[in-house]
Amino acid sequence: MFLGISSDAWVYIFIGVLILVGTITQGSIGFGLGTIATPIIALLRPDLVPTLILLLALCISIYTLARTYRETSWRLVGISVIARIPGSFAGAWAIASLSHDGLSIFIGCAVLLAMSLSSLGWSPEPTRRNTVLAGLTSGFLGTSTSIGGPPMALIMKRFDPQRTRGSLAGTFVIGTVMSLIILGFNGQVTQPQVYAAAAYSPLVVVGLFIANYLNHFIDTKRLNRIVTVVAITAALALIGQVLFF
Repeated sequence: MFLGISSDAWVYIFIGVLILVGTITQGSIGFGLGTIATPIIALLRPDLVPTLILLLALCISIYTLARTYRETSWRLVGISVIARIPGSFAGAWAIASLSHDGLSIFIGCAVLLAMSLSSLGWSPEPTRRNTVLAGLTSGFLGTSTSIGGPPMALIMKRFDPQRTRGSLAGTFVIGTVMSLIILGFNGQVTQPQVYAAAAYSPLVVVGLFIANYLNHFIDTKRLNRIVTVVAITAALALIGQVLFF
């Protein structure tokens, strides 16, 4: 107990802070909620992953898409969404097949891989083949870990920020709905996860409001670097907990 607040309550408060920071980040650079929050939530409340983040990310993406509809690359969205379908089924299978510890290690490794590729400065052309590969990977990671943003963000590095946000949002809206439907049919969307998403949704509204203000001043490259450092640190902590504790 600290200041009369139970340890469980502090966990939920901390998750709320993660969701707020992740929402601000995603509202600014187009992704970040899953990358920042998922590995840490998997440490604290693994039963909430990935559905909690998928539901909240869907709300963010709908809002972002409504604001950036005209700048969205619908050709890229269409190709990536079709490619997400087999990836999403594979991701649902991974959740059903892996143990709790196995899923934690998988989430940690997925974050490390995605962030390492991003930090290396690799910027593949958004060709049809690369878009299909990114969509397939995004569907797999998005459904299994809720971290589907980095693969798509890689092929959009040469886009201007507004087009990146719009294209990522378009991919996420359709792709996340697919992921949730597949997870639901597999019995992997639970009532506590939905209730938690509803309880945290006001923080998403606040985070988007803050992001809209900060977008006029923020250095997106520096924010990308911060997201990378935080995500890698959290992923290493998640893997370390499973292996050594």
